[in-house]
Parts: sequence; C-alpha cells; structure tokens
Amino acid sequence: MRTRILRTVAVCSVMLLATLLVPPHAEAALTITVPATAAIGSTLPTFCSTTSTTITVTSTKKNYDLRIRSNTINNPNGKAKNGSGTEMLNSFQYATAAGGPFTDITALYVNVFSNQPIGSNINHTVYYRQCVNWGDGAGNFTIGVDYQVVEL
Repeated sequence: MRTRILRTVAVCSVMLLATLLVPPHAEAALTITVPATAAIGSTLPTFCSTTSTTITVTSTKKNYDLRIRSNTINNPNGKAKNGSGTEMLNSFQYATAAGGPFTDITALYVNVFSNQPIGSNINHTVYYRQCVNWGDGAGNFTIGVDYQVVEL
C-alpha cells in the first residue's frame, strides 16, 4: 500500500484595501469601512477553505454599488502569492452567501452588491474561498483585494 503525504497550505491572509470613488457633489455623504485583514485557515490540497468579512457602507444621498477586484499591482491574475511571488494555481474567490456560488476574483471591478438603498452603517458580508491544488507549495499566501463604492 502506497503512503500518501499530505501537505498543509496556510492559504490566505487577505489584505483588504478600500477605494472610495468620490461623487462629484461634495454634499453627498459616502463612507466605506473594510476590515484590514481576513485570514483563511490552513487546508489540504483538493480542499477549499472559507472565511468572511463585513463591510460597512453609508450613503445618505443616493443608492450605490459595492464593487470588488484583486489588487492590480500585486495580484493582477486574481491569485494569492507566497513570499517569493509564486501564485497559487486556483484563483481566489468571493460570494455573497456562505455556500456560494463563488466567483473568481479578477483585476477588473465587478459589483458584489448592486443598487443598494440609501442608509447609514449598512453591513454587507462578503465570503471568501481558496481552493488548494496538489501543485501548490506549502506556506503562507497573500492576496490584496480592493473595494469600491460608487453612488448611482
């Protein structure tokens, strides 16, 4: 019987960066609060691990879209990297529900939540998932994720 060696891969320490697209009218109140990090625990190849983060938005003048993308400078392919710059084989993913469906993140902004109503301190939970492949090396991997709020 062959012995199978399993590798544990500590997947992602997600650096979350918030970008605020300022509306043309200074009187429009628009804020976004994004936690600085979200950690996905270790997992074995062929398995996926998940976590979530809560983003708080205030828009008192207009409805808005909440958008997401991977950091275009450090993670233009939507994949987490280790300290030496090696990307994971699978793309980092996001969803609006714990069970998915999950979508691969890209370097282009896409709406996570569309046409959200006016309100103060509205919480939006975004779920993250990283699946590990046998070709991924063991270690810690990081991806930068940018958020953007755009008033409609």
